[in-house]
Amino acid sequence: MEKHGSSSFRSYGPAELRELYERNPDLFNELAADAIRQACTGKSPEQTLKLRQMQWVIDSRLRKGKTPVDKLRIMENIFYDQVYGADGKLAQLSSHWTELLAVIGDDHVPGGRRGMRVVKKEKPPLPVT
Repeated sequence: MEKHGSSSFRSYGPAELRELYERNPDLFNELAADAIRQACTGKSPEQTLKLRQMQWVIDSRLRKGKTPVDKLRIMENIFYDQVYGADGKLAQLSSHWTELLAVIGDDHVPGGRRGMRVVKKEKPPLPVT
């Protein structure tokens, strides 16, 4: 696995990343930070700023995690909030659906069901290791 001269996070597989993290955490963190910087480069300066702000929020939340499992749960909650949260994608979809139904009217909805019902599933528990 001697890829220490490589500057790309992508050149490592999952097992190699784990080994690198255990053997050389400084290099791992350097490569990870570079990968994040590359991922936060948008097509415009405004998009780049928005991506960096999102990463700053993620980083600040992750600092609260004391263990890797804590950090995993924090990331899980961030993603669930992005989907199910008050301003999440599902709420946006529901809002757009309601607006669309208001425009087209009930007579164009099969079965006359105007509302959209959201069923939120419980998150499965993380396996205990």
